[in-house]
Amino acid sequence: MSSVEQTSSVQPDWVTRLAHSRIGIIVLSALESTVLPVPLEAILIPVMVARPTRALQIGLAALIGCVLGGLVFYSLGALLADPVVKPALEWFGATQDFIDITDRLQDGSLFLAVFVIAISPAPMQLATLGAGVVGASPLIFVAALIASRGIRYLGLSLLAKTFGPRLNGMSLPPWAVAVSIVVFIALGVLIF
Repeated sequence: MSSVEQTSSVQPDWVTRLAHSRIGIIVLSALESTVLPVPLEAILIPVMVARPTRALQIGLAALIGCVLGGLVFYSLGALLADPVVKPALEWFGATQDFIDITDRLQDGSLFLAVFVIAISPAPMQLATLGAGVVGASPLIFVAALIASRGIRYLGLSLLAKTFGPRLNGMSLPPWAVAVSIVVFIALGVLIF
């Protein structure tokens, strides 16, 4: 059994079905950029490796979903900052983080701030809400999302298209997966 089949076998059937349709990828990506706290790459990589000829379509679908989700949160920030966004941030204890991000968005570095947050593994929800709250240019906001997430998703597509056929037949021993998880958690703790 290949590593892709092993990964798919531990996912619920509805996740597998969603991940194998472009609309499903768009929906999952929109959810990931708004409310779903799971990195989309955990689903994208196995699907792209399993279907390297469709990797570009999958990456584009993820990019479209991300931009749509980002625009939803941008609009939420622009239209409902006081009645919804600010009380929710207080409830989650994220008010100071939000203030820090909105300060960066207002000082003329909107593109760079959104780009850096969206290309990194950090959740981008505060940046998308903040861009709406401060009334940032929607065109610059969307351009930053397309550039940053385009690099992430289309870069994965290129890697899957190039190396997917070779990876498809590989199988990782369980200890290698466990070591990888520990290393990624340790890196995450050190970085953040």
